[in-house]
Amino acid sequence: MDIKMAAKLQEKNILLHRLVFITFVMQRIALQLIYKNISLRNTIITVTFAVVCVIIEEVLRAFRCFDSLIALRVLRFVQCTLVSVMLIFTESSNDSNTSIIAFLLVFVIDLFLTLDITDKLMPIGCIIGLGVIISIVLFVRMTVIHDNKWIYMFFAALLIGFVLICGTNALSDFVKQKDNELLDERRKFENIVEKNENILNMQNKLRNTNDQLNIQKIDLERANKQIKEANDEMMVQEDIMRQLSSSFDVKKISNHIAEAIFDVKKLGFCAVYIKKDVYHNKHANYAIQTKISNLDSKIKEQMEDMYVQMIANGDVEKIIHDELWDEIPYLRNVNINSVYIKVLGSQDDPYGLFMIGDSRRNLFAGNMSFYNTIIAQFDIAINNARLYNDMQNMARKDGLTGINNRIYFNELFKETTYKIALENSCISVALFDIDKFKNVNDTYGHLAGDEVIKRIASVTEDFIDQYDGFVCRYGGEEFVAALPNKNLEEATPIINDLFEKLCSQVVSYNEFDIHLSVSVGVTAFPEVCKDTTELLKRADWCMYYAKEHGRHQVKVDDGSIEKEYNNA
Repeated sequence: MDIKMAAKLQEKNILLHRLVFITFVMQRIALQLIYKNISLRNTIITVTFAVVCVIIEEVLRAFRCFDSLIALRVLRFVQCTLVSVMLIFTESSNDSNTSIIAFLLVFVIDLFLTLDITDKLMPIGCIIGLGVIISIVLFVRMTVIHDNKWIYMFFAALLIGFVLICGTNALSDFVKQKDNELLDERRKFENIVEKNENILNMQNKLRNTNDQLNIQKIDLERANKQIKEANDEMMVQEDIMRQLSSSFDVKKISNHIAEAIFDVKKLGFCAVYIKKDVYHNKHANYAIQTKISNLDSKIKEQMEDMYVQMIANGDVEKIIHDELWDEIPYLRNVNINSVYIKVLGSQDDPYGLFMIGDSRRNLFAGNMSFYNTIIAQFDIAINNARLYNDMQNMARKDGLTGINNRIYFNELFKETTYKIALENSCISVALFDIDKFKNVNDTYGHLAGDEVIKRIASVTEDFIDQYDGFVCRYGGEEFVAALPNKNLEEATPIINDLFEKLCSQVVSYNEFDIHLSVSVGVTAFPEVCKDTTELLKRADWCMYYAKEHGRHQVKVDDGSIEKEYNNA
C-alpha cells in the first residue's frame, strides 16, 4: 500500500476512533458511578489515556505525520501496545474489557492498513513484537501476583498470538492471491488500453496518411488539370499557327480563333471584331462564338461602338468584374460575370477588338499569357493578310478606279457561275457603257473623262455591294455588275435603281458640270440564258441594243434579241 492510500484510510478511520473513544469514556464514567468498588485511579488513567490518544492523533494529523508510513506504523504499534497493557492491568470487568478490546481491534486494523499485507514477514513481525511485550507484562504480573487467572491469561495471550499469526498468514495469502488476480486484471486492462491506444494511434496514422493522400490527390488533380490546360492551350496555339501560316483569309482565321478559344477555355462567349478597310475588306468583320441565345446579335450591335469608345479614351484593354453591368448593360440578364476586352493592333494602328466573357467570377484576374500569345499571332496574321491583299489588289484591281479589273472579274465570275450551276441557283448580269464618252474626252479632256469613269465605278460598286454582288471595269468605259442568287425579276428593279442613280450624277471638273448617261443591258441564268458562258455575250447584245435604240436606257433580255443579233 502506498503512502497516499494509507493516509486516506487513516483519515477515514479518525471518525471511528472518535466514536470508540467517546463510547469508552462514557462507559468508564458510567461504570465508576454505578459500581463503587471500581478503582477511581484506574478510571482516571484509562480516561486520560483515551484523551491523550485523541490529542496525539490530532497533533500528528495537524503536522501531516499521516503522510509518513513509518510514523503511522510507529504510532499504531505504540497504541496497540498501550491498549494491551491497559487490558492487562484494568479490572476484569466484561464491560470495561469490551471497550478496551474494541480499542485494540481498531488500532490493530489501523496498524495492518499501514503494512504491506502481501509481505508475510512484516505483519507477523509486528504481531510477534506486540505479543512479546504483552507476554513480558503478563509474566511480570503473574510473578508478582500468584493467581491462576494470570497463568490462564498468559497462555490465552500466546494462543491469541498464535491465532493472529495464522490468521495473518492466511489473510496474507488471500490478499496476495487477490492482489495477483487484480494485478493480472490490471495488466489485462492495461494491455487492452495499450492495444486500444495502439489502435487509436494506428487510426490516427491512417487518418493522417489518408488526409495526406487526399491532399496529394487534390494536388495531383490540380497539377493534371494544369498540365491538361497547358497541353490544350499548346495544341490550340499550334492549330492556330497552322491556320495562320496556311491562309490569308482573315474572316476564316477570325472564326477559327474565336471557335478554338471558346472551346478550349469553355467560355460564355468569344468575339473578334475587325473594322472595314483593314485588309481591303469592304465591311467590318465579326467572328462570334457563344451558346447563349441572342447574345451574338447583341455583341455584334455593340462591338464597333465599344471599339470607338476605347480608342477615344486611349484604353488598350479592360478587365471588368465588379461593375460589369454598368459598363456593358446588355450582359445583365445573360449570367456573364467576367469580361476581358483588348484593342487589336498597335496604339498607332488599331484595327479591331478582342472580347471574351464567362459566368465565372474574377476569371481574368490571373495569367493572361495564353490570350496575349494568340492575339500577338493574330496581329502578325493581319499584317501578312494586308501585305498579301496589297499584292493581290495590284493584280486584281483596276489602277484608275480601284474596282476589280477584267482579269480578276473573269476568274471570280467563272467560280461564281460554276457554284451557282452546282446549286441550281440563279445569277443576273448587267453590262453598261457610258454614253458619248468620246465627246466628254474631246470636250473636257481625258482627265475629266477619268473623273467620270471613277465616279461611275465608285457609285456602281457601293450600290451593288448592298446586294452581295460584284463589279468590274470591263473595258475603257464599259462596266459589268453581277448579282448572284438574283433572278431576272429580282435583278431588274435593282439595275433600274442603279441606272437612275448613275444618270443623276454630275461630275464637276474645273468650271464645268458634266452630266452622266449610260446604256445598260441585263440578262439572267437560267431564265433567259441557259449557259453561263453566254451571259456576258447576251448582256453585251442587250447593251448594244439600248445604244442603237436611243441610248440612256436599260434593255432587259427577253430572248428576242438573240435572233436579231444572230441574224446580223
